[in-house]
Amino acid sequence: MEYFQLWDLLYDFELQPEVEDSHTWKLSNGGQYSAKSAYDSFFVGKILFRPWERIWKTWAPAKCRFFLWLVAHKRCWTSDRLARRGLPHPEKCPLCDQADESIDHLLIECVFSRQFWYYILRQVGLHSLAPQPSDNSFDDWWEKASAATSGLTQKGLNSLIFLGAWIIWNHRNSCVFDGAIPNIAETLKLVGDERRRWTLAGARGLSHLTAPAQVVS
Repeated sequence: MEYFQLWDLLYDFELQPEVEDSHTWKLSNGGQYSAKSAYDSFFVGKILFRPWERIWKTWAPAKCRFFLWLVAHKRCWTSDRLARRGLPHPEKCPLCDQADESIDHLLIECVFSRQFWYYILRQVGLHSLAPQPSDNSFDDWWEKASAATSGLTQKGLNSLIFLGAWIIWNHRNSCVFDGAIPNIAETLKLVGDERRRWTLAGARGLSHLTAPAQVVS
């Protein structure tokens, strides 16, 4: 079968003895082979997963990166996902008791979370980037907030968002499984304690955010 396909391709092809043979690499603009062009060809047709760089290149403990990866893929066991599988779940968001729980609601729409983000961002002079009532997607808000900064401020903000989301998630779990009462003051204290630990562990961006004034572009 392949023989006949090759025959069809070459049937009308006429060799020109006076023309010197040449090699053309079709995967580069100049027709010259390069390892980079060969490597890039493996990713032709790829689908870009938007938040991957913010997740995997931000300084944060591995468990927090994995958690944010689950958040980005909507794979956290919030009430909406539990309900779809017929599993027991809280009727309302454990932190605000006002709306159905999803991961976006928990991290960005919940009145408890909005207050939490405002307080921790105000501590570093970035409260103008706190979630607004029009924000209903955690990833969209994170992308917008991150894009409004640059350099070490951006690195620090991304680490702080990692830390904030992780604290909210764990506080939510304490309310669901341990009967804890939602407590803003407690979560803010945990953020402060963890932030100091992360800074000591090498989070340069977070240490930069301790400066009293931050410039937002």
